[in-house]
Amino acid sequence: MWYNIIGDNMYIRKTKIKNKNDYMVYLVEGYRDQRGKTMQRIIKRYGSYNELTKNNPQAFEQLKERYQTNLEETKINLELDLLKVRDGSQKLQNYGYVFLESIYNQLSISTFIDEYAENKTFKYNLNDIFKLLVFSRCLNPASKRETYHHKDSYFLNLSDFSQDDIYRSLNHLTQMKDDLMIHLNQEIIHQGLRDVSLVFYDVTNYYFESEATSELMGKGVSKERVKSSIVQMGLFIDNNGLPITYELFNGSTNDLSTMRPILEKIKKDYNLGSITIVGDKGNNSSSNLAMIEDYHDKYIIAQKIRGRGSLMADIVLDQAGYIYNHDQSFKHKFETIEKEVTDLNGNKRILTQRLMCFWSKNEEIYQKNKRGLLDEKIEKYLDNPALLNASNAFGIKKYFKSVKVDQSGQVIKGKNTYQFNQEKYERDLALDGYYVIVTNDLTLSPFDIIKNYRQLSKIEDSFRVTKTDLEGRPIYVWTDNHIKGHFLTCYLSLLIYRLLQLKLDNQYSVNQIKKALNEANVMGIGSGIIAFTETNEIVDELSKLHNIDIGYQKMKIEHFKRKLKLI
Repeated sequence: MWYNIIGDNMYIRKTKIKNKNDYMVYLVEGYRDQRGKTMQRIIKRYGSYNELTKNNPQAFEQLKERYQTNLEETKINLELDLLKVRDGSQKLQNYGYVFLESIYNQLSISTFIDEYAENKTFKYNLNDIFKLLVFSRCLNPASKRETYHHKDSYFLNLSDFSQDDIYRSLNHLTQMKDDLMIHLNQEIIHQGLRDVSLVFYDVTNYYFESEATSELMGKGVSKERVKSSIVQMGLFIDNNGLPITYELFNGSTNDLSTMRPILEKIKKDYNLGSITIVGDKGNNSSSNLAMIEDYHDKYIIAQKIRGRGSLMADIVLDQAGYIYNHDQSFKHKFETIEKEVTDLNGNKRILTQRLMCFWSKNEEIYQKNKRGLLDEKIEKYLDNPALLNASNAFGIKKYFKSVKVDQSGQVIKGKNTYQFNQEKYERDLALDGYYVIVTNDLTLSPFDIIKNYRQLSKIEDSFRVTKTDLEGRPIYVWTDNHIKGHFLTCYLSLLIYRLLQLKLDNQYSVNQIKKALNEANVMGIGSGIIAFTETNEIVDELSKLHNIDIGYQKMKIEHFKRKLKLI
């Protein structure tokens, strides 16, 4: 951190600016951390080299000379300021949140909330609470209680409200959620940032620190294999990685049934026009595909080939029609099948599905390696089938059929045992390396289909961000309204980070931005003056994008507040 003791090794440094023929000029200190590792930290930023030398070609050399002259005085003044942090007499306050607030304001969220609260009777400022919940979720995720007790750690001018007011506000956030989703989508479209050439859908779940159940809290198959209650979230994001909307479902809800209610809302309220939905095999059902076609949209969705009866496996393993690449490491073929489905109106009709069947040598190697010691485990259970009764050997039991036999091996009503399904096992081995994607877009080449499908990783990354960087789970609220309010803050935090990434040309991960913004701090040193911690590359870039200069050691508080209003 910046508030380690200033060392003797201080100098002026030039750092190349990405994609530009220019440099940033810094005052830098070399020091050793607590582990003895050599480190560097920025003490002051002087701007770009080209700007510095524009009117005076010798400015850089003069700066180095002037710095050497004032070195001792600079070190003494900085050390005195920093001692106040180390001894606890002054606390750091974060100002990095202002770059999140800039996105918040661009989305006109304050205006939306003020209009919502106009005829309401509550006495607290709902917008201030929402800002605190969102910015804290972005930077320092914690429980609502802990968030309240650390609200003074931000350089925010918040109105007065209580911890109970925060919980009360979650009820109002729940009420405004659907209208706010529509508002946010309209703002993103207005700014030209919504790209629905591809729309990605998936489902995940979040667990609670409780086994209680409610309308939303339920028992289901946890992605993280925990035994507590979970809630399901279905999420749509666009081709820019920007979330479109989401819905929550009870933890016991089947993934296949989650797409329809969300898609119906999107088509009714979001004015997105024709879209192409990309989804995983967990969302592939005939009724979902029929629904997408009924909306005159396209789909690119993975198809299960195991556990769907022998028909799909027979189609995939039939080598007729496959086309190989030049080194025989990849092949593909088209197939068309017809299925009877029920459409949106409850009518039976025939759905024509176009299958793209693929085989990849690399995928086959991956799947065989993923099996691990499967053969060894199977041999173990073949020698002693009774072990299966007490085993939770995931991926093994599907190859054993429970039967009752007598001592001679004749099937009777008696003791349980298991018989190995050799045919099923060999069929699964034969399917290694194969995968199927179903689409109704006949204009796409096989490689376009694969390329578009693989971009489903965008939504997988969004789930990772909400669970890890935003710490959306475990969930520490229990009532359904509070749960819904909690997820609204998580959703908006994700959206703000994605928009901030776009502003930074997607050069940085959410984790990198989060860390950088958390390092942007100030401390009061008396007489209305604040001192700054060192800046970093990301904060410097954001400051430049907002046309403000925060490259100072000290500043009057009122002057700094005026600067922040420009962001």
